[in-house]
Amino acid sequence: MRGRIALIILVVSALVIVGVVVDAYAYHGKGKGCKMSMEDKFYKKAGFIMMNETELGLSPDQVKKIKDLKMDTKKSLIKTDAEIDLLALEIKGEMYEDTINTDATDKLIDKKYDLKKEKTKMLVGACASIKTILTKQQRDKMKELMKKEKKEKYMSGGMMMGQMR
Repeated sequence: MRGRIALIILVVSALVIVGVVVDAYAYHGKGKGCKMSMEDKFYKKAGFIMMNETELGLSPDQVKKIKDLKMDTKKSLIKTDAEIDLLALEIKGEMYEDTINTDATDKLIDKKYDLKKEKTKMLVGACASIKTILTKQQRDKMKELMKKEKKEKYMSGGMMMGQMR
């Protein structure tokens, strides 16, 4: 009898552990530790500002500057991403050759990662530009609104549900 109870406890414990591991794996990256790309950060910040333009008291000129910045950034990202994709294809093509020209491949790799570096610097510049478009008071108000939104998400169960799983 004791052996049967011990076996049941062992099986239930194993199922609970498997459930926790599977759940943690399924929600990996969706919680607080989620890493957001620079591109995502830029678009999230710009979108948040545009959604709250009234609360922030944006002037029509500020709205236009932010929209123009978003458009210019998007155009630049499309071009850069296309160039990066083309270089990746060229690298892959070099790898199919019977003898790989490592010098040529190294140059393609350097060019690809130089473009990625430029892309990241451009996104950092875009994020910095957004901040310069806003006044100090508007930046402070934006921080306040972001904290409020984060707190509301938490209180509505968005974060609590993730912690309970």
